[in-house]
Amino acid sequence: FSSMWDRACILYAMIKGGTVDFGKVHSEKMGHARYGATYPGYVPDWGELDEAGKIKKIILVGHSFGGPTVRTLLHLLAEGDPDEVAGTDPSELSDLFKGGKQKWVHAAVTLAATHNGVTLPDAARPLVNPLATLLYKIGNATSGTWFAKFYDFNLDWYGFTSRDNHISLKEGKQKIRDLLAHEEDNIYYELSTTGGTACLAKTKTYDNIYYFSYYGRRTRRHGSFELPTRDMWAPFALFIIFECLYSDETHKGEEWQANDGLVNVAAAHHPIGQPFVEYSTLASDADIKPGIWNVMPQEWKDHTSYMGIGETDEGYNEFFKEMITRINNLPVIE
Repeated sequence: FSSMWDRACILYAMIKGGTVDFGKVHSEKMGHARYGATYPGYVPDWGELDEAGKIKKIILVGHSFGGPTVRTLLHLLAEGDPDEVAGTDPSELSDLFKGGKQKWVHAAVTLAATHNGVTLPDAARPLVNPLATLLYKIGNATSGTWFAKFYDFNLDWYGFTSRDNHISLKEGKQKIRDLLAHEEDNIYYELSTTGGTACLAKTKTYDNIYYFSYYGRRTRRHGSFELPTRDMWAPFALFIIFECLYSDETHKGEEWQANDGLVNVAAAHHPIGQPFVEYSTLASDADIKPGIWNVMPQEWKDHTSYMGIGETDEGYNEFFKEMITRINNLPVIE
């Protein structure tokens, strides 16, 4: 359910360590708690100087909605948030909202990302509330059980989690309605073609960061429609019906109908309006430049391929090894 802003705040705390701060202004506006879980930090010294006086950087890799999450985090690291700065006591302001940290990141990689929103939420709009209620029922029925280890809302800041507490169906449905009412603070709106572009409109590329976009396709053209192939993960076949039949004046044509089972090719290719180059046109990796999206060649993969489903261990490991080796060989820009 949660938004790219909330996820970016969580990601920052998970990497750097500390308690998640969603921002005083943001949390008051969206009607949820300001603070979330506390993390020890994967890279507690992220952004600090090493013995040679160089900034300790990281590579951010985001799959699916993780793409917008990474772009939101990059925006906050670089630009901060003026509303949070203006509306928060300086002694309480999270470092995330202060900006000036774009040099903390060496590269950003997206895998089958929802850069420009996807047509599935637009096409399936009448199903959103019923589906949200069903997901809540499952989570609430299994809360406090072993199953909660695998199925958890992780919405502590909205007042409910599957780990240890039950709330009534009536109360839960109201919480879901409240959450969905804040359009700019839930994944459904931000996955849509309208929300996906609106919420990322302020993001941009930075000249010290390398950008890579990977995307796949598992549909074939049959007349006027894109249909799933036998290689596609079976549960996605139903989604194809919605995506291939949906069309409006902006999101129509083969590039929007073609998809990986969830994400349209046009949505995952690169952020519309930002500079990009087809990686296949470069003579070698020596021609890779920062500040521009390097769009990798289209792969015969579906959305779950980037999660390892249907992939061999050897092939999946090699995919990431090749990616990270290429990025680590690029000159570090201080």
